[in-house]
Amino acid sequence: MNIHLRELELVTNTTPAPGRQGTAITVGRSGSGGSWTLEADGRQFEAKRAASCLLEPEIGDEVWFVAQGERSFVLAVLERAEAAGVATLSVNGDAALRVNGQLDVHASAGVELRSDAQVGITGAEVRVQAKLARMVFDEGTAVLRSMFSHVTNSTFVGKVIETVADRVVQSSKTSLRTVAELDQVQAGVIDYRASDAAHVAADQVLINGGQIAKVEAGQIHLG
Repeated sequence: MNIHLRELELVTNTTPAPGRQGTAITVGRSGSGGSWTLEADGRQFEAKRAASCLLEPEIGDEVWFVAQGERSFVLAVLERAEAAGVATLSVNGDAALRVNGQLDVHASAGVELRSDAQVGITGAEVRVQAKLARMVFDEGTAVLRSMFSHVTNSTFVGKVIETVADRVVQSSKTSLRTVAELDQVQAGVIDYRASDAAHVAADQVLINGGQIAKVEAGQIHLG
């Protein structure tokens, strides 16, 4: 049997080297690439946070890692350091939380929603209940088909107030209005009616009728 050299093929072992895993201590963070410096068995190496590990490691945390060749990943944070800061759940890229049922978020100290862009709430019904509410906006726009508001005491302070409506109806037992300077009403027809008495008092009272000025009463007293 004759074997030519060109017919021979070099066969190499393609079986990957066995990986290793275990516990390590986070000793640092490498730039902004999402890598951490871990220390295990007296040596340091770089590892990325696995997609399934939502809790960001902090310096001093004990983590579980897995290494395969030149790739190393942090799979979980086993125990946080005593001086660790706020626990941060982090996801790279867009994320969505879906629950086939009711989702209840409870925090004993407080809940804050923050976004550098838009925060939206969409639902068939939105309910907000609290003992105290504070709202601070630079600008605001509200579009409502119908609104009913029940307020025990209300105080509104503003520089300019404008109301535009086809019809305005106000009902109250007592109405008091104080205007420091000019109070002006412009209307096609003005009708004032009082069941008991109407009193107009001023240092100067002027009534101008372009065509007719008419006064009717059972008695008219002048002077």
